Amino acid sequence: MEQIQDAPRGGKWIEYGKFTFLDVSREIKTVDTPPDVDEWVAVDMSPEHRLESWRPLFTGAALGRNPGTAAAWKEFEQQTKLAAGQFLDGTMDADSLTEVFQQGYQHLTDVAKDTGYPSPLWDGMMGPAALESIYGEFRRMVLDAAVQRNNQEGRQYVTGEMNSQRTYKYYNSDCYFKTEEAIASATERYNALIQEAGWEDYISVPDYKGKGLNLYYNFNTAFSNKFDVSEQYMIDPDQVPPRDFQWFYQTGGSEGNKGIVDSCIVTHLDGTKTFEDYSGPEFDPRHPGKANMWAAYRDENGVRHQVSVDFRYKFVESDLRNVAALLRFPGDSAAGQSANRFLRNLQVYSSGHFSRFPTKKSGFQAYV
Repeated sequence: MEQIQDAPRGGKWIEYGKFTFLDVSREIKTVDTPPDVDEWVAVDMSPEHRLESWRPLFTGAALGRNPGTAAAWKEFEQQTKLAAGQFLDGTMDADSLTEVFQQGYQHLTDVAKDTGYPSPLWDGMMGPAALESIYGEFRRMVLDAAVQRNNQEGRQYVTGEMNSQRTYKYYNSDCYFKTEEAIASATERYNALIQEAGWEDYISVPDYKGKGLNLYYNFNTAFSNKFDVSEQYMIDPDQVPPRDFQWFYQTGGSEGNKGIVDSCIVTHLDGTKTFEDYSGPEFDPRHPGKANMWAAYRDENGVRHQVSVDFRYKFVESDLRNVAALLRFPGDSAAGQSANRFLRNLQVYSSGHFSRFPTKKSGFQAYV
């Protein structure tokens, strides 16, 4: 550290970590009748208010923007994505993934203190704010990795070429159970860190569902994030899916100015006419009104069962349909009935349905 010069105005220097501040407490004057009292603004210095003020400054977006913490955040982000991928592959266990969270939290807070972020004077509520926010960001990144993996896996089932007019949705329950395991492990460590620091009165696991933070809650809300009006596939995000369950859905559509003929009249050389109807339910990946869907599960003996259906949309309000009305596994096995119950938790609809009918409410219970 460079040599500290004499403090001006008879004050003194105070060292706090790597930072040095001028003590100006001697310059504070007490007056009997403060001027303009009516214009004063009360400052809330309660722990709850300070905690609320610091929370946003420890999110990924804030840490990534600040020059002093950007590199540390990028490193944590990269390590989390890498570890989440290895966990989903089965090459890393939940405890090792949780270590990435704890070490990242500790490193980020150390860097923040060392660089004076968000303030050189480390407030007592910055610690719990940092822990809560970084825990939430870790959850979000693990869920995002699972959703990306899920979507990538589902892409292989798309018929024909994908374009902007088409939609596909895929759900693999393995991703749900893997993320639940990861979140449970990270949450246990998070709660242990809270108790170790004595912050039980200030922070706990946030109510992500109640706050509408779908990307932070669980795989179901991240898979069908209802913040986007077109993502309304999952009815109850708290319903646990069956194990070894898959569901796939796709719609047709053509790019640009290409049209689709639903029917035509053919005039033959002898003058007779034949009406040709192409409007059946058979799936055509080029037709915007056609859709295809299948679901599968494995029973207790490891045997795979699959049902599928082709159907058509008319771009009317009744296009909103419960998947169980279109697909059903036969038989009365426990595994089959469990799969059928989860099918009732899914719904499908034509492209742009909720934009065309924004005031219409679904007959199904929905999470917003």
